[in-house]
Amino acid sequence: MGTRQGAASGIGLGKLYGALWRNADGARHLVVAFIFLLVAAQTARLAIPYFFGNAVNDLQQGGNDGVPKAGIDMLWMLGFCILGWALHGPGRIIERFTALRIRERFVDVLYRKLMSLPMGWHETHHTGETIQRIGKADAALFDFSQNQFLYLQSVVGLIGPVVALCAISGVTGAVAMVGYAVLGLILYHLDRAMARLADTENRAERRYSAELVDSLGNVSTVMTLRLQDAMRVALTRRLHEVFAPIRRSILVNEAKWCTLDLVGNLFRIGLVSLYVWLLWRQGAAVMVGTAVMVYQYSQQIGDVVGTLANHWQGVVRAHTDLNGADEILDAESRQGLKGDVVPGWQEIEVTGLTFRHPNHRSQTPTLDDVSLTVPRGARIALVGESGSGKSSLMRVLSGLYDADRVAIAVDGRPDPELTGLGTISTLIPQDPEIFENTVAQNITMGLDYSTEEVERACELACLTPILDRMPQGLETVIVERGGNLSGGQKQRLALARGILAAKRSSVIMLDEPTSSLDPATEAKVYANLMAEFPDASIVSSIHRLHLLTRFDIVVFMQDGRVADAGTLDQLIARQPRFREMWREVVRSGTPEPVG
Repeated sequence: MGTRQGAASGIGLGKLYGALWRNADGARHLVVAFIFLLVAAQTARLAIPYFFGNAVNDLQQGGNDGVPKAGIDMLWMLGFCILGWALHGPGRIIERFTALRIRERFVDVLYRKLMSLPMGWHETHHTGETIQRIGKADAALFDFSQNQFLYLQSVVGLIGPVVALCAISGVTGAVAMVGYAVLGLILYHLDRAMARLADTENRAERRYSAELVDSLGNVSTVMTLRLQDAMRVALTRRLHEVFAPIRRSILVNEAKWCTLDLVGNLFRIGLVSLYVWLLWRQGAAVMVGTAVMVYQYSQQIGDVVGTLANHWQGVVRAHTDLNGADEILDAESRQGLKGDVVPGWQEIEVTGLTFRHPNHRSQTPTLDDVSLTVPRGARIALVGESGSGKSSLMRVLSGLYDADRVAIAVDGRPDPELTGLGTISTLIPQDPEIFENTVAQNITMGLDYSTEEVERACELACLTPILDRMPQGLETVIVERGGNLSGGQKQRLALARGILAAKRSSVIMLDEPTSSLDPATEAKVYANLMAEFPDASIVSSIHRLHLLTRFDIVVFMQDGRVADAGTLDQLIARQPRFREMWREVVRSGTPEPVG
């Protein structure tokens, strides 16, 4: 489902109704129902001026004798008023309940689309901007969906009086149609200008939101480096960029309403005068009640045009806001992992893996012709200096990025459909992402795990001693981004989450998830993981080389390529640079805790 980019010059009703209809899937019969009820309600109300005019004519023609007939006309007025509400009330209830369902589905569509986009897209689109796009588009479609009665009333309220005027006087009705059509055309062109200004405003507001999110998200840096004034200046500058199109829009808006009011009053006076003049020219008597009908119907048209102008502006804004979601909906989803690995696999061979990071301008591949063999149950360490490609390799294999080229064989059989190991692997990253919720929710993420499973994951991640010091244990509330936890505590919490997620994975990838832990705790975590997952292959990026004695295979990476792979002793013997790195570990006397 998408809301394709509409022409900036158009009002976009087709796009808005298309989005409404698509997201009403499963409830479209309710859309039809509330439209019918609301149109019927407004149609019933059109009879009120007719019976009022008849009552006046009865009194004019019959005097006191016309009172009974006029009374009956007034009762008919009351009856149609009651009928209108009997139809309008249920219609509005159905309309607003349906709008809630439309909103739920639309937000779900946006979120699912976001989760299908490649990491490269997320890296080039600021979170603040994306949140603003979703919020604006969500509110626009929801408000449009729950306020259909306004637009339906306006349409019926415009067509009905015009038909009534044509029935009273063909010439008067024709003049009304032409006159209000010209007025509508003028308003349309003014609203086109406002649509362009609204689009400019939205772009500026997204930049402002991004700046604000950066300022608040990095508040510790702002405060410790005394950057408050600098950030205030930057935010004010962004806000002024938002104000510029708003100021121009204010001027256009006032011109629109001035035109509407003056021309609308002119039309009402002109239509009644035209009707009276036509009767005078024919020598016919002017019925006061019919003249009142002409005035009331022309006033209804004027009121509807005014209402339309007001809501038209809302439609323009809704269309512009909904367009903001196109940046998400029109983006190309990642290819996804093709093929699958049989559960009982024994060896996976990755050859020729090449990958260029989508947001790097360098022509040099991030990963260049990488080959890697992963035996079942093996412990594989990835070693290399920063930027050598360790993290990128695991991200590509786990499916976060799509490889430009790769060949994968399972147990000696090449599988051309297989592009990664995401279906059998779990990646635990270095940077822990913490949610504002309880510790338990951060670990389980709402999935159904038993208390025993959660406690076991905490024990393996060495989180249990931390929980014991928390007054509410697993129910302790974590603030935004884990602000009330230390770096090591956040990593332990993220490790516990990853351990639960890895329960059914046969390949576990660790991208330095223990970098903030002390060496003793780090060694214990690795020992726990290797004991807990004896049948799973563990592939880990290693920065602290004292852990290498726990691994069967050491892969030494340089400049996005695998320079060598073998046991620790083999690499010490074959690779001078690696041998130098290992000697530094030996000289430092880094302890290697047992267990």
